[in-house]
Amino acid sequence: MRKIGQLTFHASHNYGSVLQAYALSKELQILGHETEFINLRPRSQKDVYKVIKESDVGIHKLFRYLIYPALKKRSNHFERFINEVLPVTKKEYASTEELKNEHFDYDAYICGGDQIWNPMCQDFETAYYLQFLDENDSVKRISYSPSLGKTEFDEEVLRKIEKWVQSFDAISVREPRGVEIIQSLTDKKVHTVCDPVLLLDKKEWKKLAVKPKYKKPYILVYFLENNHGSRELTEYLRGITGYEVIIFNEYIRDFIKPYHKAYSSSPEEFVGLFMNASLVYTNSFHGTVFSTIFERPFITAIAADQENAINNNDSRKIDYLRKIGLDSRLYTVGQPNKDFLLNIDYTEVRKKIEGFRKCSLKYLIDALQ
Repeated sequence: MRKIGQLTFHASHNYGSVLQAYALSKELQILGHETEFINLRPRSQKDVYKVIKESDVGIHKLFRYLIYPALKKRSNHFERFINEVLPVTKKEYASTEELKNEHFDYDAYICGGDQIWNPMCQDFETAYYLQFLDENDSVKRISYSPSLGKTEFDEEVLRKIEKWVQSFDAISVREPRGVEIIQSLTDKKVHTVCDPVLLLDKKEWKKLAVKPKYKKPYILVYFLENNHGSRELTEYLRGITGYEVIIFNEYIRDFIKPYHKAYSSSPEEFVGLFMNASLVYTNSFHGTVFSTIFERPFITAIAADQENAINNNDSRKIDYLRKIGLDSRLYTVGQPNKDFLLNIDYTEVRKKIEGFRKCSLKYLIDALQ
């Protein structure tokens, strides 16, 4: 058994972020290790997740005040999950510099998660490359599935990343393009591993899930900001299936529509809604992954020119669905027919997901030897 310190964006008020954090810590516990998150919460990150932010102006700010009770409830759910469900250090840290002054007693450190290796990210800290550790410290340094968030960086940024990755004993990243970038900067083997949420199977996720209150079949609609989703398609899906619509994200344009609003959902409710959905329409990577874990019918929206983008933050959706043989579920334009929408044969897909999981788990086990 090892005592492990983890670093990721564990405190983001984002379903994918907290659930991938939960998944890796849970898998490490299943393997018999003691683990906790170093509670790094920079001010820049906290500001991003305020219920009412300084950047909220005009009608958008008024709308957020209108639905404030639901948004505040969701915020409270995230804080509860972060502090009571995730294993976190009692002490909270605001910067890499504060971590440098701390004396941890971990046997190994694991960092990973969405965009934590993207130096251009708003809440980036060099701590996510473990730069608070003394270079002479002999503890294990492992990366598990960090995302770079971009496909191209300028030379100055690449030289920084090159320096930071040299201290790692085992290196893995999430996207194939990320492997190419990091491999060009080091002689060490760089592995591709699955997102942490895939380390846990359907049975394990069901233990966390809260069953939704909705009894009728529903279409679960989950868009991220700056989305590529189509509200016309949502209406089309509702029309051809006769299903109700449950929507997560708070958009003014959807407020007056006859949808069930899931603004206040907890991470556990989020999982439960995916587990029981009759159809999922999303542009989210983690929304896509949970759809496949629970073997739900789904389509994943991408921009028409996405594959050719120089810097594409969502390329991982394409990479993942190609890897498991479901790239036919990528949606750009048109009106897919009902039979296609509601029928996915998961027989071979299930095998590919399990193979990806086993390969990734082997990397993790070997890295901790």
